[in-house]
Amino acid sequence: MSQENTTITAYSDLVNVSSFWKKKEEFSEERGPVSFYCRDCRELVEVDQPDPKKQRFVCRKCSGENITVGTEAGLKNFYDRSRHF
Repeated sequence: MSQENTTITAYSDLVNVSSFWKKKEEFSEERGPVSFYCRDCRELVEVDQPDPKKQRFVCRKCSGENITVGTEAGLKNFYDRSRHF
């Protein structure tokens, strides 16, 4: 039986490790409190949380459950401001 020269590939060999842990260069520590964006209403809304033990939120405006949680600045950066805000 002959022994083959096998090489085990590590995860770090498969990905661009230098891109991990990079901070956004224009990151601001004061991005604001947690905000809620309703994808049905397409705007920042107030929400209810029926069960405090679950991460389920309900829009007070349309009663929809398609809610995104984030900072106001982060939500505005992610969603198209010209159409939604």
